[in-house]
Amino acid sequence: MSLCIKRELLTIMINHITALESCWYNSPPWGEVMPALAAQIQEKVFLANSDLSGYCYGVHWENQEWIYAIVCLGETLYLPQSEFYPTKIFNNIVVAPPAFELGDVVEVDFSEQPMQRIIQGIFHLKNSWLYAVEWHSPILEEKPSQQSRIIWLADVDLVRAMNEKGTRS
Repeated sequence: MSLCIKRELLTIMINHITALESCWYNSPPWGEVMPALAAQIQEKVFLANSDLSGYCYGVHWENQEWIYAIVCLGETLYLPQSEFYPTKIFNNIVVAPPAFELGDVVEVDFSEQPMQRIIQGIFHLKNSWLYAVEWHSPILEEKPSQQSRIIWLADVDLVRAMNEKGTRS
């Protein structure tokens, strides 16, 4: 095989790897239909196996389920749906709506070229909204790591991605 052909094959292979690394966000981790949330942000919940209650202030996707940020007695607990009971009673504090919703496609400036990602979590903290996106592919793991693939960003770090019509979705 000539050097020219080997170089061309290597370039093609690198281009495919680069494309895979940059477009894996197209398949949200929850599949085609986003699972419904058990509790909404600012909803009061009762903790299972106790007489304590708290409020839901966030949610993110992890290990094939929604994990809820429940603030109880000044502590934030990260719990799956099975560990609390929603009440449909909401905190009466007026909060500005979030700039993005779960499942929105956004552009994130991780490197020289902005990358598109899906909002996989949302958290309300001190009158601000934080959004969870994956910062690297769950498939292209370079080495086993305990470090989370999720990074939390403010709305100023994100831009709504263009849709097929060339407008912001």
